[in-house]
Amino acid sequence: MNAELLTVGSELTSGATINTNTAHLARRLAEIGIACRRQTSVSDEPTLVRGALEEALQRSNLVILTGGLGPTFDDVTMEAIAQATRRPLVLMPGAAATIRRFYLRRHRRLQRAAMRQAYVPRGGQALPNPIGTAPGLWLSLEQQVVVALPGVPSEMRAILEASVMPRLKRWLSDGAIESRTVRTVGLVELQIQRALQRLRIPPAVELGLYPALRMVDVRLTVRAPSRAQARARLAPVEAAVRRALGRAVYGTDDETLERVVGGLLLRRRATIAVAESCTGGMVCDRLTNVPGSSRYMRGGVVAYHNDLKRGLLMVPAALLTRYGAVSAPVARAMAHGVRRATGADVGVSITGIAGPSGATAGKPVGLVYFGLADRRGSRTLRSQFFGDRLSIKTQAAQTALNWLRLYLLNVTR
Repeated sequence: MNAELLTVGSELTSGATINTNTAHLARRLAEIGIACRRQTSVSDEPTLVRGALEEALQRSNLVILTGGLGPTFDDVTMEAIAQATRRPLVLMPGAAATIRRFYLRRHRRLQRAAMRQAYVPRGGQALPNPIGTAPGLWLSLEQQVVVALPGVPSEMRAILEASVMPRLKRWLSDGAIESRTVRTVGLVELQIQRALQRLRIPPAVELGLYPALRMVDVRLTVRAPSRAQARARLAPVEAAVRRALGRAVYGTDDETLERVVGGLLLRRRATIAVAESCTGGMVCDRLTNVPGSSRYMRGGVVAYHNDLKRGLLMVPAALLTRYGAVSAPVARAMAHGVRRATGADVGVSITGIAGPSGATAGKPVGLVYFGLADRRGSRTLRSQFFGDRLSIKTQAAQTALNWLRLYLLNVTR
């Protein structure tokens, strides 16, 4: 089965908005064995949307559109689908009632234009939107399916998971598909590829590598006559991959590094505090994105200026003078300082040069020191990252969380 993704929006074609929907959709489709062969973006022009959809329907079994489902004049996707499939738009009473309730609950006056969202091409099903007003669309043609989803990522994902993925799985009636994503951190794509090549993974197991900054996801997909058979084929391959990649594996499927770290802290009944300089609070932000993090997260300090390193974290002025803020001794002192200030069991610190300025001959852009302190003592880590400012900050936060994970697993470098 082949799929195409068609994203609608002038903000995408102009570069004003980054298109994250296609990456998420393609990954979710791959997990159930649907290959995404083409991705197209068009501006909010009815003729362009219609033409792109007509072309996609000549090539693919499944076409998923995102964007252009709202109430404004430039939301033209539903009309374009109706024209391309030669079906009139009809009012869906259930969708209309949902829109009215949405406005009523928020004590807002119902705009007449909002009801445009309650119309879908005849024969289509309006897919409920649990967090917005624009419903999605499932339209079955003779041999194909057209799906339309809102462009807002949170709304797109909500409808995808609640209404689209279950229908797609039922549509795939030629057996069962099992997929597993083994999540790794600290290795690059080529290192993982070399490790997996030694395993000689059976051809029946589809393998995909999806790299990000300091992370690579390894996706394994198996198709079999039954779910039990698919799981039986997948299990030994997953186990072999985990053995081959060792401590680089931190989780499975939707697990995040910060959630895994939180689970380890809970298991050890330990609390943590973070002192950040160059990352500006990124690590604290990620740790507190996990529900229930108040059980282990004591707090954090963004000590960007040296005055705050001295005053809040009690870093000795002599260390800053002798070694500079970006150094192992200062990282160590910051970790001890934030632990003392918050009463946490573990203190973690980050200090570095995110760039593009601030470098010296001995301290290049991307140089970052990490500190970790507990009741038994402290340790430091030195890393060198490359890329722009945001990339360096992201890599530093990722490295800090992974270093903390390894510490909590009693694995040290």
